[in-house]
Amino acid sequence: MVNRRSLAGRRFSIPALRVDAGESALYAAAVGDEPKSGTAPAFYAVRLVAPLWRLIYQAPELGTADQLVLHAEQKMLFHRDIRIDEVLDGHAEVRDVVGFGFGDAAIIRCSLVDSAGCSVVTMESTLAVQGSSGFPPDRRRFTQPARKDLAVELSQYFGEETPQRYADAADDHNPLHLDDELARQAGHPRRIVHGMCTLATGISGLVTKLRRNPDARLSYVRARFTKPVLPDTAVDFTAHRSGSPNTYLVSAKHGGKAVLKSTWFRMAGQ
Repeated sequence: MVNRRSLAGRRFSIPALRVDAGESALYAAAVGDEPKSGTAPAFYAVRLVAPLWRLIYQAPELGTADQLVLHAEQKMLFHRDIRIDEVLDGHAEVRDVVGFGFGDAAIIRCSLVDSAGCSVVTMESTLAVQGSSGFPPDRRRFTQPARKDLAVELSQYFGEETPQRYADAADDHNPLHLDDELARQAGHPRRIVHGMCTLATGISGLVTKLRRNPDARLSYVRARFTKPVLPDTAVDFTAHRSGSPNTYLVSAKHGGKAVLKSTWFRMAGQ
């Protein structure tokens, strides 16, 4: 019998992760980002930590198949730009394994650290796993800024080729996104778009529209994935200003139904 809670406190590291120019360009094209010269897209960080995520959700202690793992929440703090050709060390810790809806969830803290020991990106990911172990429910509570006037809006189309293109760009080949039959076994009508693809595409597009200073960048994002996006779908994104400087609340909907909730981001140098 598996003991998912035994993963709590486990740490993983992968040294010498190079920020590759070709991989960065592939990721930028997959999510429609246009980073400034010499830097990678902010969300390229997820490609760098993808091997760490796999070490955790493929751990025998979870006792699950890849397609039964679903990205539920994501927080990312970008301390500075990610620079092409720099080498970063990746670290991950399973902060907790908790009850989450009708299943369990692993809460994972990851960091990318440069050669001087300084954090470049810090993130917390919640990966939901089918099958409940009866653990205490997730007690985290998040507050978000008050929503004010509309700042910008856009519509993004996710084509039939999107899951494969993003899988290659993000080094995330979970069959939930690539195999219709396995996705149906996990309870979906067919393969679904990666949650991080939906988030990165929408936020990157909103940031591009809001950027007035060419050096402005994304500094923080938080999101909850509430409804999977199917290929051949358009998602409408809006960003509303808040009472906090350079901070925007995000709405992402398809057919009037939210695909992201409790989502907001902050820009630096705007």
